[in-house]
Amino acid sequence: MARLVYLMGASGVGKDTLLGEARRRHPEWLVAHRYVTRESGSSENSVALTHDEFAVRQSTGLFCLSWEAHDLRYGLGIELEAWLCRDATVLVNGSRRALPDAQCRFGDWLLPVLVTAPEDLLRQRLMNRGRETQEAIEERLLRHRQLAASLPDVAHIDNAGTPQASLDELSRLIEARCSA
Repeated sequence: MARLVYLMGASGVGKDTLLGEARRRHPEWLVAHRYVTRESGSSENSVALTHDEFAVRQSTGLFCLSWEAHDLRYGLGIELEAWLCRDATVLVNGSRRALPDAQCRFGDWLLPVLVTAPEDLLRQRLMNRGRETQEAIEERLLRHRQLAASLPDVAHIDNAGTPQASLDELSRLIEARCSA
C-alpha cells in the first residue's frame, strides 16, 4: 500500500540522520530529496537551488508542495505522486507549515510523523552543528516545544537513542499503518 511518510521536527532533531539510516537499511523505501534555496549539508538529502531557479520550478508546477521557513524556500517534487501511484513507500523531510497542504494533496496516502528529542539533547546537537547563535538556538528550542504541543494527534518518534533504534520505531509505525 502506498504511503507518504511525512517527517517533521525541529531543526537538529535528527530527521536527516533518520532518513539516511532508512536509505541504508530499507532500499525498498524511496527517500525523496528536497529542493532548498541554500547549499546542502553533508547529512542532508537535498538539491540546492537559487531563489530564481526555485521560482521557475514553482511557477512551472514542478513542486507538489512548497513552503518557506527561516528565510529559505523548500519544495518537494512532483515525482512523489508518480512513486505513490506505483504503490511505493516514500519518506520526506517535511514541515509543519506545509502539513495542511500535504493533508489536502495526499489524503489517505499521508502518514505524518513528528520526530522529537529531549530539549537538552537538541540544544547540544544544535550547538555542535555550529550554524546558529545561542539566541537562534533558544528560538529553535521554543519552536520545538510549540511544534510538539501543536500536533498532539500525530505519531511521535523519540530520536534520542541510536539512529537504528529510531528507524526500528519508524518501521513498526509504517508497518502498522500500511497493514491497517
